[in-house]
Amino acid sequence: MTGKREFPIHIHISKSAIPGAITGFSIFAGYIAIVQGLEGEYTAAAWFILLACLLDLCDGRVARAIHATSDFGIQFDSLADVINYGIAPSLLFYKLYFQDWGFAGIALGFLPVVCAAIRLARFNVESDDEPTVVFKGLPTTAAAVFLASYVVFIHAIYGHFGAPISAALLVTLAALLMVSPVRYEKNTFISPRWLLKDRRAVPVVVVFTSVVLFPTIAFFLWSLLYVSFGLGRGLLMIVKETPDA
Repeated sequence: MTGKREFPIHIHISKSAIPGAITGFSIFAGYIAIVQGLEGEYTAAAWFILLACLLDLCDGRVARAIHATSDFGIQFDSLADVINYGIAPSLLFYKLYFQDWGFAGIALGFLPVVCAAIRLARFNVESDDEPTVVFKGLPTTAAAVFLASYVVFIHAIYGHFGAPISAALLVTLAALLMVSPVRYEKNTFISPRWLLKDRRAVPVVVVFTSVVLFPTIAFFLWSLLYVSFGLGRGLLMIVKETPDA
């Protein structure tokens, strides 16, 4: 009787696979958003873009929490952002608002794609420098939340998706802000210690509570406030730095 020795099979899963899986799920959410938009399910597409944004807020924090950051993870996240916050919102707005505008509609729909790609490439290059507490330009995630939540908001309030000209103004604003020098605070919060000690914890709790209770309205209003605050502060700094005639 001859027997074969059986050796146990050990499957090793790297810690970096965990944030990578979250990023993968965010890409899947972005892909579903694209499919839903092409099928005319515009509200569903917007919600999946918002889901991708929420997942994007998690992958980096998880990676840092379990000490699994890597150059691959950074590049993977950037490629995911181009899909989720460039292509998905662009196709949604083109299909919903601009498809009857001919080449002008195609150009408008293309703006978030190219500006998101430029914004992410610039961020990757500048991230090698000394870390700062602000972003240069509107973050792609915030721009996607701003655009997608507008679709949800306007439909919830009025029962329709609004005028194409309003959508064109929002897309242009979000795209140009992504590649602008306007400064925006980084979302470096959300830790138990921070929530207990930092006085800014109260407004953050208010934001989260309102988003949970009134998501169709709160996402857009808070993103509008974030976009407007950075833009207003940038304009104010320009006025202050302009010498008197």
